[in-house]
Amino acid sequence: MPDPIPLRRPWHGASDRPETPAVAALRAQRAEVDALLAFRHAPDGEAKAIAWWRLHGVRQGRTALLGAEEAARLSPLPAPPEGALGPWQKLRLRLGWLDLDRAAPPARLARLLR
Repeated sequence: MPDPIPLRRPWHGASDRPETPAVAALRAQRAEVDALLAFRHAPDGEAKAIAWWRLHGVRQGRTALLGAEEAARLSPLPAPPEGALGPWQKLRLRLGWLDLDRAAPPARLARLLR
């Protein structure tokens, strides 16, 4: 049997061009999908809140890579679960003063996210 013909580059082509913006956008999308699956399958309580903030952070990183028009077309994140927001954040959200896209996790969850 003849030797197989060596491939000139990996089959997916992404590992040899990590600096390409399209490859970075694909990797960010994959990271967001993984974070969304982790959020959906996390048990209720603190684990779900931590998974939501991780998803939130991945989305922020992804929107930084995309243009304004592409970022506006993204589907909204799921609502934060119970325990994901601090008391002041809940009040600000209820009053419409909290921008979830720019929000930071409460201190007790921020320590766990590190």
